Amino acid sequence: MLTSQECKSEISPRGDHRILYVSDPSSIANHFLPDPVRADDLRRWVDMLADSGVDIFNQEVYSQCWTEYWRSETIQYDQREQHKRFIPMLDENIQPLDVLIDQSHKRGMNFIAGFRVNDNHGYKTRGDGKFPWEGGGIAALIKAHPDWELTEFREGETYQTAYALDFTVEGVREFTAKVIREVIDRFDIDGVELCFRDYGYFPVNKGPQSAHLMTDLLRQVRGMLDEKEKSVNKKLLLGATVFSTIKENIALGLDTARWISEELINYLSPQDGMFSDFNIPFAEYSALTGKSNCMLFPTLFPWTSQRARIRLKGAPLSSSTCRAYAHTCYRNGADGLSLYNHCTVTRTPPYYPQLMQVFHELRDPEKVASGERHYIFDPPWAGLTGFGIDCCSTGVVKAPKIVLDRSKENISEDYPLQLCESTDLLRSVNVLFRGFGLTEHDELEVRFNGQLIDDSAIGRSKRSDIPLDNWSDPRRSHGQSWTCVPEQRIDYGPEPKPPFSSRWFILDPAILIFGRNCLTVALTKSDPKASGEIVIDEVEVWIQP
Repeated sequence: MLTSQECKSEISPRGDHRILYVSDPSSIANHFLPDPVRADDLRRWVDMLADSGVDIFNQEVYSQCWTEYWRSETIQYDQREQHKRFIPMLDENIQPLDVLIDQSHKRGMNFIAGFRVNDNHGYKTRGDGKFPWEGGGIAALIKAHPDWELTEFREGETYQTAYALDFTVEGVREFTAKVIREVIDRFDIDGVELCFRDYGYFPVNKGPQSAHLMTDLLRQVRGMLDEKEKSVNKKLLLGATVFSTIKENIALGLDTARWISEELINYLSPQDGMFSDFNIPFAEYSALTGKSNCMLFPTLFPWTSQRARIRLKGAPLSSSTCRAYAHTCYRNGADGLSLYNHCTVTRTPPYYPQLMQVFHELRDPEKVASGERHYIFDPPWAGLTGFGIDCCSTGVVKAPKIVLDRSKENISEDYPLQLCESTDLLRSVNVLFRGFGLTEHDELEVRFNGQLIDDSAIGRSKRSDIPLDNWSDPRRSHGQSWTCVPEQRIDYGPEPKPPFSSRWFILDPAILIFGRNCLTVALTKSDPKASGEIVIDEVEVWIQP
């Protein structure tokens, strides 16, 4: 994780573009657009984006060897049910993609055509049709080329459900380049984005030695854009969405450092793949982009973890949490934000377009820095097993936690917190952590960046499985009387809900470190009536400027 020296104390984003809105191939069709879709429906949607402060609109137009939002004479159109709603327009020789581009330009937005380089939704096309987005089979081209399929993955059940193409195969690279060229040649786009957020591109453990093949593909696309620039008299962008760390990308065959040094790409969007992880080391990317003309647009997702996504029933992050994430990105050298999967929460309060109004604030680093910020550090992939226990699709464990063994008192563990805050500008800092298996009678030693937090200053909630009618539990701690109250449980879905207790305290802002911070907890006296481990893996920090 980053050090305090790697984080930037001053915010100085480059360029004029701050908000890049990414719409995946299907979500907006599934959740928002009517059936059938008409041109006016698309224009109204583009107006909503423009009115929400979006600078660059990226509609992904290709996945799984299918076209979306446009029809080709040589490439199969998407056969899934949600994309049939565009067929009446296409039959009238109206390309939905043309409508999106035209309205984006009328509203002053750049339009990017996005291409999924493989797609982790392949399993849905081979599903049994239980849901509207499942069934229908894979693309005809894939069926015709079984030798193109990538079959060597890491161990894990989810890898086996995917359908990915093997980019060591020359035909795969040639076909991908052909699709991209057709869009560049036919449509008045402002650039192309290659989306790398899937399970693999090369056989497992062969990514590093195969990376030059993917770099060659990017060189081809860069050349296509450079050629088109001569006829349209404008700069055309090439962007890439990649994984959280440079190490993860290299393992998959994505040499982002070379892409930047060779000036192949104009912007880079690192992301977890599904969740807004506040501990992503964005500074390692800004160390590369800051020395180049490549912009850095880290990705903001609507959720922080699968656990939170279930608990909140899919509702997006609050404005204060969005501000905290944006502040982290800007302080790590970001030039703006890429907003991904926000098209999937259109049926959750506060609904479209209100849920996007926070974008206006996120585009202004000064407004972000002047508002309350709510940092949420919870384990993005905890409890998920598809890629290995607690692992994301790159095979990396993403479930930080403190585990306290009741049989080993006074053993401390740490929890990392990336907080890029200038302490002299803060009015108050509040810290909360949640311990599963923790009771209000357990005694803890709590330190923040090595500084002991006096027990008398720490609040606590009643263990969540105690009956609610027994809500009052006065006790004494260091001469202070406490009243513990029950707290609502975290909802994990169908599994049993583990009992927990929370602790919270006001933190002197002077204790904060700009960059990497550390919460340290030790069990000093175990509740004699309790058993089992205490797991602390949810930490929240409220910052009031």
